[in-house]
Amino acid sequence: MFLLFYDYICSLKYLIVATIFNEMENLCKIKEVFRRIQQFEYKLNSELNVTINEAMVLCCLYEGVKCSGDISADTGISTSRTSRVLLSLEQKEYVIRSFSNSDKRKMMFELSTKGEEKKLEISGLEFNLDFTI
Repeated sequence: MFLLFYDYICSLKYLIVATIFNEMENLCKIKEVFRRIQQFEYKLNSELNVTINEAMVLCCLYEGVKCSGDISADTGISTSRTSRVLLSLEQKEYVIRSFSNSDKRKMMFELSTKGEEKKLEISGLEFNLDFTI
């Protein structure tokens, strides 16, 4: 009986060590993904003068006209940050702001011609985003 209990404890110990190792391995993979995203953001900013949040909003608006709440939901960027990003994109003349046809209190955003060109530049940016680690 003691041997069965000992075998059980050893198996449990092995399982715990394997689980911890697996969690550390996953954490290392997440770290690598984060590092690659940072490298991509640096390249976006240095080569195209666009932040990663601006690029995500441009890609979101490439799908069509949207309000800031929808942009925030689609990109995962907070609503307050989305407002600042949209203002920056307006200043760069990549985005056009207008009133909603159905609700004049609601602001709608769409890409300008310059914004569409920038989105295509972003799409053409060569970078290895292969996350199979």
